[in-house]
Amino acid sequence: MQHKRKLGIVGVGPRGLYSLENFVSALPDLTNLHILLFEKTGNFGNGQVYDLNQEETNWMNVSERILSIEMREALEVSQIHIPSFPSYQEWINKKYDKISLNIPDYYPPRSKIGNYLRERFLTFIKPLIHSKKATLISEKVENITLKSNGKLSINTDQETYDDLNEVLLTIGHQPTKLDKQIQEWSHFVSYNRGLKLYTAPYPVHDYIDDSQLTENSKIGIRGFGLAMIDVVRAIAEKFGKFVIDDKNTRACHYSTSYNISGMLIPFSLEGLPPAPKPLNAILDNGFKPTDEQLLEFESKIGNKETQQKADSTLFLIEAFSPIAAEKYHKLPHTYLTKSISIKETEHIIKEWLLDQTFQHPTLLTQHQTAAEVMQNFVDMATGKKAVSLDYCIGQVWRFCQPSIYNQLSFNSCDVNVFADIIALDESTKRYSYGPPVESMQQMLALVKAQLMSLEVVNNPKITLSSEGWHFNPENSSLIANIMIDSVLDPPKIEAVSAPIVEKLLSNNLMETIHDDLGVDTDENGYLKSSNINTKIPIALLGRLAKGTIIGVDAIAECFGDRPEKWAKEAARRFSTY
Repeated sequence: MQHKRKLGIVGVGPRGLYSLENFVSALPDLTNLHILLFEKTGNFGNGQVYDLNQEETNWMNVSERILSIEMREALEVSQIHIPSFPSYQEWINKKYDKISLNIPDYYPPRSKIGNYLRERFLTFIKPLIHSKKATLISEKVENITLKSNGKLSINTDQETYDDLNEVLLTIGHQPTKLDKQIQEWSHFVSYNRGLKLYTAPYPVHDYIDDSQLTENSKIGIRGFGLAMIDVVRAIAEKFGKFVIDDKNTRACHYSTSYNISGMLIPFSLEGLPPAPKPLNAILDNGFKPTDEQLLEFESKIGNKETQQKADSTLFLIEAFSPIAAEKYHKLPHTYLTKSISIKETEHIIKEWLLDQTFQHPTLLTQHQTAAEVMQNFVDMATGKKAVSLDYCIGQVWRFCQPSIYNQLSFNSCDVNVFADIIALDESTKRYSYGPPVESMQQMLALVKAQLMSLEVVNNPKITLSSEGWHFNPENSSLIANIMIDSVLDPPKIEAVSAPIVEKLLSNNLMETIHDDLGVDTDENGYLKSSNINTKIPIALLGRLAKGTIIGVDAIAECFGDRPEKWAKEAARRFSTY
């Protein structure tokens, strides 16, 4: 009898689910195979981000119209029948190609996606469990050890699991070391019982259910992005509700029976709000490059010789700028397109991507309040106002991102150039990863209702006292007694505080690719070793590999080609064990 072959998958959210599906599909048989699935939250298939019990106020920033998760075909392997499972679009029973293109896009709560993922996982795993091919383990993995015989051991907070042939890590967001400011605030709060500090925006019920959160609270919110919107929406809906005034633009007002003023005080280093995505398919398609444009773009940025010669991000910017310029000039209402040429527009795009403080009449002026910027962006996103070039750049960049992620993962660029490419992509996310229009309409409604103050949104000076956090104390009386940090840390591996990552680094089983980035992996996701004679039977997919790959956080990437590549290679390797 053959010895038992064992695979461990650590972190079974959507990426772990899709990796599992592809791995089993790629195997010719499951004889003597056992798969150990570790998910500390117990949310197998959906993970922490898509928790079924989270508040409905946590929204996706991807509309159902473009949320493409393909169906799973039925599978027969080793006399085990695994049923098919529908695509997300089939599961919600909507055919968006038959729905009017001018209907506002719908952005579902993350718990709804969680239900889809959970059901998909259960239909896949039940036959494997019944056939004793898989085990679910709701324990926290703290260490992975490579033994002298080449086998792996997994240590959890409860048990040790020995003799694994390989391990796949799909662990997503990990806790990080607190930065200096949050450390200072944590120490400060520990000596002031009347104050509260929440060092993470999720789960929101941590502060929503806190008895200390009342209509008299003043809440500072560190960060001015997508997570801030979830935080603000959850708190606002605890004390009132949003009422839609215009079904077409999703404009609304905030209604509450409480006498509340200045409760919410968001702030960030730059005080710049995110730009909402276009309201509907008609408006969105105005920014969509043609297939021919994308093919040419990919051929330019995917050229290995070009990548090797690159000493900056300019090769990417120069390939992108003609596309964005052409799309801008084809929009029906824009800033100044009648007085400048496409070539001049290309030059402005390059300058702005290199330095977003660059100013030009085609760009949204920087001499506006945050509320004015938000209103301008909403008007552009709903087709009520001429489109600025920076808004156009962000939307076109969003359509180009899949090509960028595909062509520039595992590239031939210098590592510092690649770090700059990732930084460039991050700099566009204020536009390209923007929220639904309705989210920004809600933020405007809160400002108008005076529930939210944007008075100190731009890098305020903060001092501490027993009363709380004082914002710009010499000019303002704003004092928060609750602080929520909504800033999500980038995947800088050296800052991660999770024991599993720290121990893999200290045991030289994991190496960083750059000081500010993630882990070095090969094209199939396997960890690279500085010792060329050592092959590490551990693979890693997801955000901690950022630096080897680009584009890791979107749910589309969880169901993309990287889990498929790992699965094919893992199945090949398992056939030799």
